Amino acid sequence: MKMQLIDGLIFDLDGTLWDASSACSQAWNAAFRQLGHESCRFDEPTIRSFSGMRIESIFNHHLSFLTAEAQHELLALYKIKEMEFLHQYGGRLYPQVKEILPVLKKHYPLFIVSNCLSGYIENFVSFSGLEALFTDFESSGNSGLPKAENIRLVRERNGLQHPVYIGDTKWDQDAAQKAGVTFVYAAYGFGDVKSSEWQLSGFDDLLNLLPGIAPARPVV
Repeated sequence: MKMQLIDGLIFDLDGTLWDASSACSQAWNAAFRQLGHESCRFDEPTIRSFSGMRIESIFNHHLSFLTAEAQHELLALYKIKEMEFLHQYGGRLYPQVKEILPVLKKHYPLFIVSNCLSGYIENFVSFSGLEALFTDFESSGNSGLPKAENIRLVRERNGLQHPVYIGDTKWDQDAAQKAGVTFVYAAYGFGDVKSSEWQLSGFDDLLNLLPGIAPARPVV
């Protein structure tokens, strides 16, 4: 697809707009401790490694030794802990995200689609103060659907003909392809995508990639 046709920018969240692995690892470990699973621990690299996975896949790949009842109990507690720790600590925005998003907003409507729990995107926009910049968002926690379907939902709800999806993992790339939208690889993030036509070494590369935007970069 020619970049001149773009009518919307849909962003992944973790590894693309911010890194909240510290708060999330603390939330997981607090839930483990409270439920007596002292031998379980997720550090920040582990959190980054499964960023983009739906919560069901995280349990299947990393916590399959727990009984179904224990998994259900852990998930219920983790949802509470995640909200608490994100509200208190938030995450680290990638360089120039806060400065460049308002520039992009002048030219394109902005959206978020993430495989996160309900309330996670809401915590992001509240913590970052970026609520006014995003037209719409969707998560697997809210819809119960995989990322490709959520990209389609946002596309249909907002009448987008040629959006792009900007993400940092192979799962993001696969979801974009299934949804029939162009993928832009955020190579500075958590993932490792082997091949992508469009690639960002930093968030500010969007200013050069997208048409109709003045090449002058914001002063940081």
